Amino acid sequence: MRHQPGRSVWRPTLAGLLGLGVALSLPLGLPPAPVLAQIGAAQTAEATISQGFSSIGPPLRAAEIEGRVREAYLRNREVDDVAADIDQRGIAFEMTEAFGRKMRFLRAAQVESALWRADERRQAVTARPQRPVALMTDNPNVPVYRETQPFIEQVRAVAQAYVSSLPDFTVRQRVQRYYRVAGRPWQLGDYLEIAIAYSAEKGEKLELKLHNGVSTSLGLDEVGGLTSTGQFAGLLKSLFDETSQTTFRDAGTTNFYGRTCQVFAYVVETAYSRQTLQVGKARTIAGYRGRIFVDPETRRIVRLESESFDLPPDFPVSEAVSIVEFGWVTVGENDYLLPVAARVALTDRKDRITSLNCITFQKYGKFETTVVVE
Repeated sequence: MRHQPGRSVWRPTLAGLLGLGVALSLPLGLPPAPVLAQIGAAQTAEATISQGFSSIGPPLRAAEIEGRVREAYLRNREVDDVAADIDQRGIAFEMTEAFGRKMRFLRAAQVESALWRADERRQAVTARPQRPVALMTDNPNVPVYRETQPFIEQVRAVAQAYVSSLPDFTVRQRVQRYYRVAGRPWQLGDYLEIAIAYSAEKGEKLELKLHNGVSTSLGLDEVGGLTSTGQFAGLLKSLFDETSQTTFRDAGTTNFYGRTCQVFAYVVETAYSRQTLQVGKARTIAGYRGRIFVDPETRRIVRLESESFDLPPDFPVSEAVSIVEFGWVTVGENDYLLPVAARVALTDRKDRITSLNCITFQKYGKFETTVVVE
């Protein structure tokens, strides 16, 4: 990962995309000065947020990446934008050491780092469970859903049972941060590793472990930039809570890493939303909309997209968008479907600076009260 001497490096952060109370800070100006922002409720974010979720495109292929890197090499241009695309879109091939050496030869170390992250994400999203945990319900003798129910109601029942089945866990969060101004190419920001300990009773405990690959004693508030905290369970719970009056629309099917998924578009109107955005003393409640990708065999959500709307014209943030992807991970003796990757972005209305966090979740483990999170 490259941080060139004399190059302006903006420092945005995300500290825990596990749910409802999300705390974000958005940089303003260039070089930006962080402004505290809090987003409460289902909140995640995507990179080219002004163009919608579908504009990002499918996972990248090796030939496309190599072509873009070679062109940048010949023209003596930066390749940060290529790395950001990889972190957002993922890859459709297995990463190899040989391809990594090729990227290093072309002076694209940050692209190689993004490729390895994308390969880990691909493997995590496509993993199959060996010992899937049983979903918890009020009556274990009654099925979680009935086949006669509308499909989206089956999804709702599974999501609600899933929230009740979540374990206490620890996880390592890796965050590569980018920024761009007024839609120009992405520029590389800094890199964070954060240790998270989550329990249903106490919520999350977050601790910054590495900053740009170096051990640090700094807190997340001290490194500045885009950050978030919250409860993962709240994300789905809020979406399917009856008080949210979420409307769902069948949006067909899509190919998600080789798997055909059912897609539903959803809207939570501002009048029923519990999503609160706060920047400094400015505070507003916003509606949110997006899409969910559902595995038709298990009725489980494997991708969740969310974007705020109805933001007042004088509110400091003009766009707040997100994507979370889920994969099977082992916690203790069972496999659970938990977040394995996410993208979160905000855009400052005045300076049109968009901050983007590309996140992977790794090393899930069972949380014990005596555990030390490393």
